[in-house]
Order: sequence, then structure tokens, then C-alpha cells
Amino acid sequence: MLQAFLVALVGAGVFMESPLLGQHMLARPIIISPLVGLVMGDLKTGLMLGGELELVWMGLVGIGTTTPPDVVVGSALATALAIKTGASWQTTLTLAIPIALVAQMISLVVNSFDAIFTHYADRQIEKKNWKGIAIGQWTASVVVFFSKFIPIMIGYLVGAPVIKIIVQAIPTVIKDGLAQSGNLLPALGIAMLMQLTYDKKYAPFLFLGFALVAFLKVPMIGVAVFGLIIAYIYYQFKPNDQNEEDLL
Repeated sequence: MLQAFLVALVGAGVFMESPLLGQHMLARPIIISPLVGLVMGDLKTGLMLGGELELVWMGLVGIGTTTPPDVVVGSALATALAIKTGASWQTTLTLAIPIALVAQMISLVVNSFDAIFTHYADRQIEKKNWKGIAIGQWTASVVVFFSKFIPIMIGYLVGAPVIKIIVQAIPTVIKDGLAQSGNLLPALGIAMLMQLTYDKKYAPFLFLGFALVAFLKVPMIGVAVFGLIIAYIYYQFKPNDQNEEDLL
């Protein structure tokens, strides 16, 4: 019960960073999964799953009125269940997506319900009732907090034994299929991100990173160091607007 409470507190607490303190990008799998792993005593698995889930969802952005899959609930609950059941990271990736989709439906209902408090705060503004405005805002925040906290906690308490039985009952051939699907999901996430950010001007840097790993077997930390050095060199030698004017 304590672990379920802590996991739910991590997920819901990190999510509330954005509406209450401003967007610092803490409500991401690369932050949530290690924190879940830390409270469950398996930081290594949390770090691994956080990186993999971030690759899947790094290009996912809610634009306008669209509500994307709930990355917070999906990451926290999938990581917790993976550590609890001992499932492989590939199985965890395929598990995280349906969890996030179900949580997305809950978010849609909660967001519609929260409109009640928004209209209440609007009425208090007309009355210049500043205390009433604060009540409307904080009540809505509490509802949003529990909309993350409760699904994670219930999912952990109910889901762990069920998921463990399901994982043990899955035939080997299906497990192998899930493993291959899990291998493809990070590539899919990168492809989605490239659709939004790909630029021919910077494409050589992307392919350089790929070549370092594929052909020279450089570890990811080494690639990151190379990237940092190249970025610094590029910044130092890139002419700024003032230099361009002087040249003219």
C-alpha cells in the first residue's frame, strides 16, 4: 500500500508542477520513471524505462483543444508495474501505451468537469470576490491532482497481480513479438519528432550521431560528449548578426 501511495504521489505531484509552478518539463517519462524506480528501490530499471518511454513520447504535444495520451499516468504506472512484476522493458513499452490511452479518457472527463469551477471563478470575478476566485482555482487543481493520483494508485494495487499473471501466461512466441514491437516504438517516437523538427541544415549532425553508434560502436555517453563539443564549436564559429553587418 505504501509503495502504491508513493508511486501515485510521484506521478500526480510531478504533473502538478506545470499548472502550479510553470512549465519546467518535469512531467516527462525521463523524470517520472527514475523517480518511480527510486521509491520502489530499483533506480536502474527506472532510468532505463524513462529513457525508452521518452523516446516514444518525446514528440507528443497537445495543441489547441487536443488531448494527447496521458504520458504521466502511462509512465508512472507502467514503470511501477514493470518493476513489480519483473516484466521486460519491451513488454513495458507496449503496456504503457494502452494505459496512457485509458488515462486520456479519464482526463477528458475530468477536464470537462473542471469547467464548473472555471465558470464559478468567472462569476466571482464579476463580483470582485477574490477569495471566491482562489477557491475556484484551487478546487480545480485538487480535482486534477486526484485525477492522476487515484488512477495510478488503483492501477498499481489492482494491476500488479493481474499483470504478473498475464505476463507469465503469455506464450514465448507472443513475448518475442512484443519484444520486437518494443524495439520499434522508440524509433517511431524519433520519427514523429523528426517530422516536426527535421531541418536539412542540421541533418548531417543527426547522421553523424547515427554513424558513431552504428559503425564505430561509440556508447551513448560518448555520442553526447561529441555532440556537446560540436555544438560548442558550431556556436563559436557561427557568425552573429553584427559580424555579418561588419562583413558587408
